[in-house]
Amino acid sequence: MQNYTYSVFDIDRVGMPEDEFLNKMAHEGWDLFLINNEPQNDYPGTLVKFYFRKKKLSFLEQFFDFG
Repeated sequence: MQNYTYSVFDIDRVGMPEDEFLNKMAHEGWDLFLINNEPQNDYPGTLVKFYFRKKKLSFLEQFFDFG
């Protein structure tokens, strides 16, 4: 069973263009696995959240590259 670390970002609060942000996260080893649109009480407000995950490394994987 794989364990993951998760991170969630509201894309409107990131402060950079979406493509640059996605490239940055991919370069850091994060996988985008979900984009969720959350409607707000005041229409047409919608929060767009990006959900990322990264595989947690075992103790040995932290020190050695088994790939």
